[in-house]
Amino acid sequence: MSEDQNPVLLTDAPDETPKPARRKAPARASRKKADPAEPAAVEAVPATPKPKRAPRKPKAKPAEAVPAPETVASPVTADLFDAPPAPEAAVTPAPAPEAPALLAPEPSPVVSEEAAPAVVASAEAVLPASRRKRKRRRGRTERAGSAGPAAAETTSLDETPPAAPALAEVEPDATAAPAAEPVAAPAELVEAAEVSVEPAPLAPLTVVSLGLDTPPALSAEALAVLKGAQIVLGSADALDRLAALGLALPQALCAPESVHLDLRRIGHAGSVLVVVGDAAGDGPAAELLAELGPGQVRVLPGVGRVQAACAALGLSPDVVSVVDLRRSPLAALRGQLRAHRLFAVPLADAAAPVAVARLLVDSGFAGARVWVCEFAGGELQARAWLATELAELRESFEPRAVLIVATGPSAGLFAELPGIAPESLGDAAHAALPLAARLLALAWLQPAAWETGWAISDGEASLALEWARAVPTARLRAVGVDPSLLGITMPRAGIGENLAAIPAASPLRCREWPAPEAVFVRGGVGLSEWLAAAWARLAPGGRLVATAEDDNARADLLAFAAEVPAEAWQELALASGETVAGRLRFAPAAPVRLALWRKPLET
Repeated sequence: MSEDQNPVLLTDAPDETPKPARRKAPARASRKKADPAEPAAVEAVPATPKPKRAPRKPKAKPAEAVPAPETVASPVTADLFDAPPAPEAAVTPAPAPEAPALLAPEPSPVVSEEAAPAVVASAEAVLPASRRKRKRRRGRTERAGSAGPAAAETTSLDETPPAAPALAEVEPDATAAPAAEPVAAPAELVEAAEVSVEPAPLAPLTVVSLGLDTPPALSAEALAVLKGAQIVLGSADALDRLAALGLALPQALCAPESVHLDLRRIGHAGSVLVVVGDAAGDGPAAELLAELGPGQVRVLPGVGRVQAACAALGLSPDVVSVVDLRRSPLAALRGQLRAHRLFAVPLADAAAPVAVARLLVDSGFAGARVWVCEFAGGELQARAWLATELAELRESFEPRAVLIVATGPSAGLFAELPGIAPESLGDAAHAALPLAARLLALAWLQPAAWETGWAISDGEASLALEWARAVPTARLRAVGVDPSLLGITMPRAGIGENLAAIPAASPLRCREWPAPEAVFVRGGVGLSEWLAAAWARLAPGGRLVATAEDDNARADLLAFAAEVPAEAWQELALASGETVAGRLRFAPAAPVRLALWRKPLET
């Protein structure tokens, strides 16, 4: 080490005070300047290492100075460094018995030049070396500290520790008290706190079927539900049958047509609704399930009127088609009439048997056989008539009777497969779409029983009638057809009440209608606009079928197919033949072009 970098201290102070050395300006001055303090007396003390201490502990007292001969620091080096201010009264922990470890000096507050005290120097003190040497010494000190107490013993006490920076981080002492840790709660309490408290689910509404016997023969499950009910609802007949069981239950009277209102007023949670017969067929179980959901309604089945009537005649309910006139008009039965079919028709009117018989006669089923099954006094009584006999009968029947109808052969108006006879179309038969084109269009449309459809054709409704006849439960709109004309044609073709006529409509008006799953458009004026509007409203997976019978319609089909590629194309050349003067003649062939589009499913 050179003398320029580490000059030795002068032990003999001269008589006259030399001129102090020029000190270096601090890097950053304090915002608030402290009062000028008098220079502290220079006192030489031996360089004794101080023990380390843990962070965040009270300030330690300065170690007691060991008496030593007074020496005067050199005036040249005395003013070059700032000495840390003496700390206030604090308790210093006793040093460990091992070799003392080196302690980094505490950060001192920033003071002004006038308030900086002189450095306490001794004969063994030396000036700090350059930055490179200080970094080297600091590295050796850190390695020695990590080596443990054994390495600390080998460190020479004569070696002066390097000066640490003022804001250096002090490592915690190994003997210091451990930091306080949060007390962990028991695992059971933590899990219990994490589980959210959910309210208990409400008890569902239970619909109990009482059957047709008096008193009703109930299962153990039905009896348990009745005993635990908050309130029992039912009609007068149902509550009278329940009273024969001798159960003391809170009861409330409700009419069959006001069940929904009474349940909203009383509340369905924990309530029990009793129904005579079967809850699904004879009661409002289906409507309640649709309104409240399966999670809020529980149905206990029983023997209903239709099952009892079929059993009395030796018929299986699987081969019988049910047309409930309690929920549908008489036209619904007309739309489902087929040859050689069995129908079960629950009634809600005493005059309904005669009306059904007259409908059978008008539809060409004069030889149909009708059984009237009545439930008078809790006993089933079945009587049979021909449709012509029952239509002329002037006898009153029970309002809740069930009719079993065997249609037999028909007069040909109600065919089993699509293909309405021209006579059923009336005056519009000459303008109807050819039968072959209608059948191909229906085969491409593939209408389902639950779907909604549009049949757009100006002035005639042949395909709409075929569609409504083939699928009696579908909901159809015949666009461009006069309602009066359709009202005359529907009874002739055996169409029910699932077809509605819209006389005049524009492509913009179709935005107000429910989205269809199948659309048919017959070529005419405005074909391109109707194709674009129908494609925009078509549900995903829906089918669009269009026909073209002239050159303008064919051009519109090709223009739309250029924007939306068609899935299938087919052209039929149809020629009608007739016998004139004993000679068979065919009219010129009229080509009909058909196109099919299928809308892709949404991803």
